[in-house]
Amino acid sequence: MPTYKHSGLLVEALSTALAQDTDFAYAVVVVNDGCPFPETGRVCREFAAAHSGRLHYLHKRNAGLSAARNSGIAFALDAFPALEAVYFLDSDNRIRPHLLQRMLDALRAAGPEVGWAYPDVDKFGFFEFCDMSGAYSPLEHLFRNVSEAGSMASRRLLDSGARFDEAMRQGSEDWEFWLQGLERGFHGVHVPGTGFGYRRRGESMLTESERDYRPILTHIQKRHPALFAVRAVLRAEAAVGRRYAVYLPDRAIVRCVTDPAAGEEDVPLADFVRRALRAPERPGYGECPGLLAVMDSGLYELLKRHRLLRGTLWVLERAAAQATLVRAEVAARAVESGGALSWSGAPVGLQADAPFPLPDGGAAMAMLPTAVLLDLVRRQPAGTPMLEREPWKPCAEVRLTLTLALPGAVQPPASADPALSALREAMAAAWSRPSNGGWAAAPIDRYRTGVATPEDVYRTVHQLPSVLPLLHPTGNRRLAALVADPADAQALDTAARMARWLAGKGYDAHLVALGGGGLSLAADVVEAFASVIPHPLSLVLPERPLTHRDAYLGTPLRPLDAVEEDMAVGTLAVFDLVVAVRHGAAHPLMGRLRALGVTGWALLGSSDAPDAPSLADTVNGCAAFEHAYQTIVPLEARTFRLCRALGVPPDKLRRWEDATEPDADLDWTACAPLSSCLPETSAAA
Repeated sequence: MPTYKHSGLLVEALSTALAQDTDFAYAVVVVNDGCPFPETGRVCREFAAAHSGRLHYLHKRNAGLSAARNSGIAFALDAFPALEAVYFLDSDNRIRPHLLQRMLDALRAAGPEVGWAYPDVDKFGFFEFCDMSGAYSPLEHLFRNVSEAGSMASRRLLDSGARFDEAMRQGSEDWEFWLQGLERGFHGVHVPGTGFGYRRRGESMLTESERDYRPILTHIQKRHPALFAVRAVLRAEAAVGRRYAVYLPDRAIVRCVTDPAAGEEDVPLADFVRRALRAPERPGYGECPGLLAVMDSGLYELLKRHRLLRGTLWVLERAAAQATLVRAEVAARAVESGGALSWSGAPVGLQADAPFPLPDGGAAMAMLPTAVLLDLVRRQPAGTPMLEREPWKPCAEVRLTLTLALPGAVQPPASADPALSALREAMAAAWSRPSNGGWAAAPIDRYRTGVATPEDVYRTVHQLPSVLPLLHPTGNRRLAALVADPADAQALDTAARMARWLAGKGYDAHLVALGGGGLSLAADVVEAFASVIPHPLSLVLPERPLTHRDAYLGTPLRPLDAVEEDMAVGTLAVFDLVVAVRHGAAHPLMGRLRALGVTGWALLGSSDAPDAPSLADTVNGCAAFEHAYQTIVPLEARTFRLCRALGVPPDKLRRWEDATEPDADLDWTACAPLSSCLPETSAAA
């Protein structure tokens, strides 16, 4: 129990600590963190004298809450060789007599992977009950603290070296402590009915930490880069649950999926309805997917067969970040070989704030947040399906059109609109309002309830609305994104050749078609990529006009608006390597990607594409963002010389040995090969 300036509350906390009813021996260690009030020391000395052998009093210079707790841990480990666990109690809180027994029983019954036990939080002062029940979620713990300081740490966690960060003096040090346990392979376990009382005051340290939250979270992330890396968070997301619930009405099932290549879960419609309806009432983060899509199974399998399903779900999710409801028409035709696709979109109801009806025909696919449909079911009686526009999104609805030209027979997809309305009616029929559990006197904080959404995690952790759900491959394979303009056939061909080259170096290469217009790919080009990720620009909102600030030394640049930039970074953040293939629109993204641990290459060369920038503009545009790239790859000697002339550092320049012809320029032929930039594991693979 650390104490500082709480002498008036200390007696109550000590009394509850000494009144525990246990079948094991325990001791109380009080650490006076240099409190300037003499009565604090007097109270501690009097209690130590009255409870000799049970209460131990330490007095140290003021160094903060973390240092006080660490001093107490060090004393306890030295003084009690048979120590099983340590419980942390702040001197302004209180506990019921059965708390220690129930906490230790839970740790004793748990497996070796459990490192700590945590309670519900019964707040008094400002009354509130925080229900922390439900399975422990490592993903949830990354973006909000589900274990209060009033938790019990096992001896195995303390022996692993976990200690409080003494540099943290503005709050949330308990959160960082439990994340140490998570990083060491431990999990927590919830213990109900412990009787932990947390004093909630208007100007508590927690209130202060909430006011200055971002620097605290930044500090925590820097302490645990392995936990907060984009791919690590994505793996944690996939381990907890699924991102998308895809309702296939012709099969009466809901297919739950994050990355289609990493597994799917088919749930009967009635089971999914029960799962969704219980989400707002019972804790269990991640049990219900946060995004609901509707399409028939034939269209689902068609997109999956042609490696377009992941990209299609991502396009719908991107649009759903800007609208309450997304609907997509699909026009498909058969071709002999190859394939082509294009996306177009238009916002509807930009200024609308009144409810609007669910549509009833025309769209082959639809997507909306599951929570929006749940809110509709809970607030509207059956038979009145009216969606309310989410106030923080610019559009009530986005209407997309996907045009496909694919080899083989293509059946016209069924409409998703009636199925969406039918799903709403099925949920409304199953809905019944649960009792309030007897907590009428105090509001219950249900922040651990509700459906899981990508924005919960990635907005807090990485300041992104979401990331592409592409799970990292097994073994030594790494992930590469080839970013090319879908309108530049020459760049697409270069990307395909680079993808084949990278495949031989241990990479799974994916095409990210960043830009407007349609995407046409020959069959041999499609086969070069693990998947095709369309990223049409601008998907929903119109492009902003260029200004004088959008030019670097006379070269016009077209930066993305903030929303589109966030989603583009989210598309690319999951990759180990991002290669911009003759594509200037990718340059402004690379600084943010580098900060997320992504390696960036730029392939530069002249282009024969219509409206393509000149070679000088191509190199100059890259030079504006050269600092964000680890490697710049001129595709011919002329481009190499121009890079040198525009100040690109020589140690960043590499020659792609599989794509260049010998040249009389000795500097060019002496340029280090691109393969020298690859990690040894990739080169070996």
